[in-house]
Amino acid sequence: TIRQEIGDKSGEGATLNNISQIFKVRGDYETALDYLKKSLTIQQEIGDKYGEGTTLNNISQIFKVRGDYETALDYLKKSLAIQQEIGDKYGEGTTLNNISQIYDARGDYETALDYLKKSLTIQQEIGDKSGEGATLNNISQIFKVRGDYETALDYLKESLAIQQEIGDKSGEGTTLNNISQIFKVRGDYETALDYLKKSLTIRQEIGDTAGLCATLFNIGHIHWQNNETEQALQDWITVYRIAKQIGLAQVLHALEQLAENLGLPGGLESWETLMQQLETHNPQDKS
Repeated sequence: TIRQEIGDKSGEGATLNNISQIFKVRGDYETALDYLKKSLTIQQEIGDKYGEGTTLNNISQIFKVRGDYETALDYLKKSLAIQQEIGDKYGEGTTLNNISQIYDARGDYETALDYLKKSLTIQQEIGDKSGEGATLNNISQIFKVRGDYETALDYLKESLAIQQEIGDKSGEGTTLNNISQIFKVRGDYETALDYLKKSLTIRQEIGDTAGLCATLFNIGHIHWQNNETEQALQDWITVYRIAKQIGLAQVLHALEQLAENLGLPGGLESWETLMQQLETHNPQDKS
């Protein structure tokens, strides 16, 4: 590339980092990690602390999506130390947010909320609208878990307003999905499905594979509640096919629990069996 030819090491490190994020969104975590490691090597070599902090953060997200929270947290702590050392407020806000999500995944909501509040303060201080939208969204999920749906919805609406204002499609897809879950828990399945369809459209549009899995998983639940059993199973089989292909730990875990709740024998294996049965009846479904 041009940057390699002219010896622009800093630019090369940043470019490798950016390329990695394209593979991450597509769900190709192995390739994404390769690019991130190359980026990190260059940044450490030339002493690019700012780039190193960002790359360590991005590496953590690959381990998080694979369900390796311990390693993810290690990378996030290294990233945070660098960002605080060099005064990278933007990076610090993002990393605090990402740390919160590790505690959230582990069920330690109190610690998660502490990190989210620190993150939000920084993001509002420096005018990081994209980060603020994501953090408000994550805060809403803590209130949802606590059963305070009213407060959760308030935070989600704030988040959505920011994301639509700045054109953050990825964030908007997530927030629409999360709003749907508040209506679902209230028993308003029709409104829930409306939000899920909007979320699905955006996630298909931008190629957000992991997000698409989450939304389709939730759509399956609405079909199930409406006694549309066949449609629900088809949704979940599609989710299984994608999640298995790209190794989405959290989604596969959710499918395993779902199989148990539905009384399907063999956990994840039951989805494999159903997928094969569906493909036998409808060969075109393999695509």
